[in-house]
Amino acid sequence: MIDLSGEKYLITGSTSGIGMEVAQLLNSLGAFTVICGRNEEKLNELKENLTKPDYAEVFVLNLADSFSAKSFLKLSVDKSGLYTGMVHCAGMDITKPYKLLKQKDFDLLNRLNITAPFQLAKELVNKSIFSQKGGSIVWTSSVMGSLGQKGKIAYSSSKASVEGLVKSFALELAPKKIRVNSIAPGIVKTPLTIDLFEKISSEAVQEIENMHPLGFGEVEDIAYLVAFLVSNKSKWITGTTHFIDGGYHIQ
Repeated sequence: MIDLSGEKYLITGSTSGIGMEVAQLLNSLGAFTVICGRNEEKLNELKENLTKPDYAEVFVLNLADSFSAKSFLKLSVDKSGLYTGMVHCAGMDITKPYKLLKQKDFDLLNRLNITAPFQLAKELVNKSIFSQKGGSIVWTSSVMGSLGQKGKIAYSSSKASVEGLVKSFALELAPKKIRVNSIAPGIVKTPLTIDLFEKISSEAVQEIENMHPLGFGEVEDIAYLVAFLVSNKSKWITGTTHFIDGGYHIQ
């Protein structure tokens, strides 16, 4: 049994999909969860529905815009104590063939998938923000970070960058007993993917599902892996990317 009592985690992208499931699970396991997203109404609704709403804090944060990570984190520490980890779930996808890709597409994806979470993590591990006992940082990569696909040039390259960042960051933070890992999901059933499937033919949906030998995943599949990676059960794991894709990448 994973017990996260006494831990405090920052979770980005908390208002939907994987991020919401991660926030709910970590909170139910005893962690104090700082839930972040762009929509204040959805964040407050999520907090009210958590197992332990008193062990949660809401911060409205748009990672696509410039922001002061230091001031945001300092305010949080003043309110609820030092952090022991972070889970970055916020992000987006842009699917375009190379002829239609613009510089702004690369800039936006790199901002959301690399620059903003790195800025957060860089400030988070400051000794005035992060617990001296150490902890864990988990980034969300994608199976597309290792495998190519038509139309995914900008997205795949940003996710591949996550995996490189994780390896080097893990080495630098190891002396602080802070572990850094990433997860690489395949396609899971979220409101976003379900909406997409409703816009394409059932044959196309089946073709996509067939790429995953075990079928599509559920958000709880991802959340349980995250819970393991932030917990002390994974205390000897760092600098790694964990595929959780129903077998997609082995075909």
